[in-house]
Amino acid sequence: MTPAARFLFLRILATLIFLASGAAGMIYEISWSRQFGNVFGHTVYTSALVLSSFLGGMAIGYWLAGRYRGQWQPLMAYGILEIVAGTWTLIVPFLLHAAATTVIGSLEPGPLSSYVALRVIFSFLVLLPATVSLGATWPLMAAFLSPRNAPAPQWLSWGYATNTAGAMLGSVLATAFLLVNVGVTLSSYLAAGVSIACGLLAILVGFAGQTESGRENIDSQDLVGDPGKVMIRTADLSETIPLRWWLLVGFSGFSILALEVLYMRLFSLVFHNSTYTFGAVVTVFLLALALGSTIIGFLGNRLAPATLAAWSCGLGAVGIMLSIAIFKRWTNFQYFSEGTSFETYLLAAFKLVFWVVLPPITALGMILPLAWRAIEPKVARESQIAGLTAVSTIAGALGSLTASFLLPLLGLWGSFIALTALYLLLCFGMLIGRGAISQALAFAIVATVALEFNWSTMRKVNTLEPGETLLQRWESAYGWIDAIEFTDSRGFSSRTTRQNLHYGFGNSRTSVQRDYRQGHLPLLLHGKAQDVAFLGLGTGQTAAAAVPHEELKSIVVVELIPEAVLAARYLSETNRGLIDAPRVEIQVNDARRFLSGSGRQFDVIVSDLFVPWESHTGYLYTVEHYRASQRSLRPGGLFCQWLALYQMGPADFEAIANSMASVFPNVTLWWVRPNTNSPVLGLIGTEKPIVFAQTAAAQGWLEHNPHTGEHDTLLADEQAILSYYIGDWHPVRGAKLNTDEHPIVEFSAPIAHGNNRKLRGPPMQDYFERVLASLPQRGVDVTGVTGPARDHAWRLTQQRQLLGIEVASPPTKP
Repeated sequence: MTPAARFLFLRILATLIFLASGAAGMIYEISWSRQFGNVFGHTVYTSALVLSSFLGGMAIGYWLAGRYRGQWQPLMAYGILEIVAGTWTLIVPFLLHAAATTVIGSLEPGPLSSYVALRVIFSFLVLLPATVSLGATWPLMAAFLSPRNAPAPQWLSWGYATNTAGAMLGSVLATAFLLVNVGVTLSSYLAAGVSIACGLLAILVGFAGQTESGRENIDSQDLVGDPGKVMIRTADLSETIPLRWWLLVGFSGFSILALEVLYMRLFSLVFHNSTYTFGAVVTVFLLALALGSTIIGFLGNRLAPATLAAWSCGLGAVGIMLSIAIFKRWTNFQYFSEGTSFETYLLAAFKLVFWVVLPPITALGMILPLAWRAIEPKVARESQIAGLTAVSTIAGALGSLTASFLLPLLGLWGSFIALTALYLLLCFGMLIGRGAISQALAFAIVATVALEFNWSTMRKVNTLEPGETLLQRWESAYGWIDAIEFTDSRGFSSRTTRQNLHYGFGNSRTSVQRDYRQGHLPLLLHGKAQDVAFLGLGTGQTAAAAVPHEELKSIVVVELIPEAVLAARYLSETNRGLIDAPRVEIQVNDARRFLSGSGRQFDVIVSDLFVPWESHTGYLYTVEHYRASQRSLRPGGLFCQWLALYQMGPADFEAIANSMASVFPNVTLWWVRPNTNSPVLGLIGTEKPIVFAQTAAAQGWLEHNPHTGEHDTLLADEQAILSYYIGDWHPVRGAKLNTDEHPIVEFSAPIAHGNNRKLRGPPMQDYFERVLASLPQRGVDVTGVTGPARDHAWRLTQQRQLLGIEVASPPTKP
């Protein structure tokens, strides 16, 4: 094999190593985001904190490796850094666990918000050794793929594309398999093993290619000291790279990460927002960036980099505008429900994301590789590559933060238009500066037509159903939060709040009676509560049931989304002015973090209905969450978990019930809406069996339907309440539990949803007969209860009738 052929083979092998490294890096980021979420809460703030810490450390690594490459052959140094990154990753979970028990894991802001600053510093430092090492690998790989004495710009583009493609592979693997099957923390350990293996292989390849990629490919003027070692002198970056390229690369990095956030928000308006659909958006983004870099690699020197950069800006701007039009035409802002199964749904969702996202991001993804190509070949390329990449990365972190927290001030459409306009200005400025007036005019005409078409599309967007009136919309960090008034065909009006068009929190007519029941029943079953916490606000109607309970000293409501609190004020008539009630305390926080970090104790904790397939919502159904809830209860306390069975399959329900029963010695099941179309039940966790005659439920509760004025028959007396008692749930030995490490519900619920395996209709009736009706009923002591409700068979007959199941004879009314 000739030296040239041998070096080509080593280059290919090095890019394959870089592919695997990219996959490991993305798995790190996804795993760390969840690990940090368990300490700081699964919020957009935590996600932004992890992303900025990750990218910030990477940028430092780029800069350090670019300025000083050490005394080793580049690929050998690369291998050492991969081993360092993988080794440090094994330590991160232990540091997080230790920090969770300190002020870092508490809710306290500290004097002058010092604890908040400490959390930010801690997050950055705990990832720093790994992220700096990962960032430093790119300049070293660049030095190997494109040596100074034989520069190969196309190999830089292909190497970057391969690494990005590896990140795409890591995203798919983590989402589709690793997190739920291998485990969240164990996935990072697996990725660490990949990094260490990549490092060892890189050292071997570097040793084999030391002659080809070392002494023969480095100018003698750049060698310092021992000729058997390689030490690179770096140039002054400010003198060798024109300012316009720094600015262009910085804006490109900023806008691409901002666009990722904005497109996530756009798709959240129509998708069911599971981990899978979010993963589809990330996957297409990475695919587009890899494709853009690959295109630059194949274009070579056919076009001047500055001209091609101007075209990339122009095509990206036009692509952004047209992507909104494609999205609107494809979805009409209706809930996306294409496909007859989960697999076909996910494929259809991927196709939508592909055609909306791929064209503009591919065009914009060419800018950074173009900047590398624009550098003069005789300067220290790896230092410039590192500098430009570092600027792009830091700007990307700022772009993500800005889109998450500041661009909502412009709104979703305003943010898209602002980025589009800036790219068009860059395009026109670069083309006119190069004297390409005709090209600038052509882009101006195309952009004008696209802008008019797109602006018309956005102005005509109607996100309301017939009979709906938008009272107010908030552009929040969690998407659109709407307060809506609805008038039906009979002239009856109601109000509702919702998130991202399709996730309703309930309304003031059809769900208010159920919501009141969800608040009353746990309080009545405890009977002596003084302090109660409601996890989740929604419309505020569930927590509003606590307001008439005068024995309560405090009512704490924990809500993740600040704007949802504002929206709930529009339902003050049915939520009894909850937001401003004297005994009510609103805590804007992640529910899990509040319980773990506040150190407060309650008599009753009520966990509201959370959509189980939404990304990260599954953490509110884990063993660890139930342990945190148990620790937050006073002796004799009661925890209630409400479940919408029509949103989950049998396996999802059983995973949640088994997880809760593994923590609470006594778990009983109670209906709050026993019907086959939208059944809702609660899991009540206590330390000891409930002596029903000694609870306030034995006296019943006089609650009125706010619209009809009728009494709620479920709460009328002990006979009515007890008739909704289903039975006791005991953990199944060997059953899979829903845990932080294996959040199976989050990944299985969307599949059950997409494959129509939810517990509603005939499947609900069948499940009741096969499973629920056979549960033991020893968790509630009915001693002292008189009447038919004390009889197990009578209660089951009542429930079968409500579920539409045929019974031998009609039950006797209590």
